[in-house]
Amino acid sequence: MSASSIRTVAFVTLPLILLGGYLMAAPSADETAQTAAGSATTASADQPTAPADAKLEKATFGAGCFWCIEAVFEQLKGVKSVESGYSGGRSANPTYEAICTGATGHAEVIQITYDPAVITYPELLEVFWKVHDPTTLNRQGPDTGTQYRSVVFYHDDQQRQLAEKYKAKLDAAGAYPDPIVTEIAKFEAFYPAEDYHQDYFAKNPGNAYCRINTQPKLDKLKQAFADKLKGAADAKPTDAPSAEAKTKAASAAGAGAKVDWKNVDWKKRLTPEQYRVTRTAGTEAPFRNEFFNNHADGTYTCVCCGVELFSSEGKYDSGCGWPSFYQALDDKRIRQIEDRSHGMVRTEIRCANCDAHLGHIFDDGPEPTGVRYCMNSASMKFKDAKTGEEIEGGQK
Repeated sequence: MSASSIRTVAFVTLPLILLGGYLMAAPSADETAQTAAGSATTASADQPTAPADAKLEKATFGAGCFWCIEAVFEQLKGVKSVESGYSGGRSANPTYEAICTGATGHAEVIQITYDPAVITYPELLEVFWKVHDPTTLNRQGPDTGTQYRSVVFYHDDQQRQLAEKYKAKLDAAGAYPDPIVTEIAKFEAFYPAEDYHQDYFAKNPGNAYCRINTQPKLDKLKQAFADKLKGAADAKPTDAPSAEAKTKAASAAGAGAKVDWKNVDWKKRLTPEQYRVTRTAGTEAPFRNEFFNNHADGTYTCVCCGVELFSSEGKYDSGCGWPSFYQALDDKRIRQIEDRSHGMVRTEIRCANCDAHLGHIFDDGPEPTGVRYCMNSASMKFKDAKTGEEIEGGQK
């Protein structure tokens, strides 16, 4: 989308930030009551696009590429329709080409028509803040520019208050490592995007951009909000996740929320080669490791803590003998450190979650990023997308 060329070749990825338990907190009773009361209000000057059906309401969110966010909200019970479009700009009826320049001031948004008796506005906000990174200014993953800003366009003062309260609650709780930069602005107008943008993921599930960026959001949605999805049975008020389910969820979320990684007995947990590479910053032999020539579709995670680091979509053959990637799933999951060992000045990369040594990053990679993540197989675990088989590096 800055972009349209990047989407075309699909050399992109999505950052996906895991937020821990903070974002999963249910809205307060006051918020829920306030939202339910608001569902009975009629259209006002602050709500110029109220649905004709008084039982339905609208919500307008911007969270990066509308292809991704549209597919997410279409899955929710109570959501009647989702339309991709443009809001918050200075001109009427903008085109996709115009907004991609960043000159019009519009954001890529979705406009949701929903039934507040089934899903409340605070619940929509919860999903909104869960499935994108609201701490990156004018950027979501590989897409950069004001058109990709995180924004809530409120349709009335009630929505404004709820959005501001929810945002303040997340910041106060420290739900993210950085401050939330989501803009909360009054809704003025919505301009539907071109027809080929509507239901893009449903029409193009095999598109590489969608596989890298949209599918992980849908996976996160299914994991975090299974009870809110269309077709899901309504849970009883007394239902509660089992201890086993909580353990599996924590593992799937990155296996890091309640573990003190500094006190893990890594020698017992890892193979000798995995320990040497990840805990003592060792380097495995080139061309004699598990993944340097692995061409299967799947995901590469940290072998120590399970955080997802790379997709096979971002992998390429650099000829160096180590697994090479031109794009990480999320830059925030990888920490960069200056490395002056062996008489050289390089940039070491480590897992931001458990501090495992991963490899090094160089500026000789292919477009569109121009970087090469030179990884050790011993620092990763690969999950095959087709078979589900998991293979750990560091066994050779």
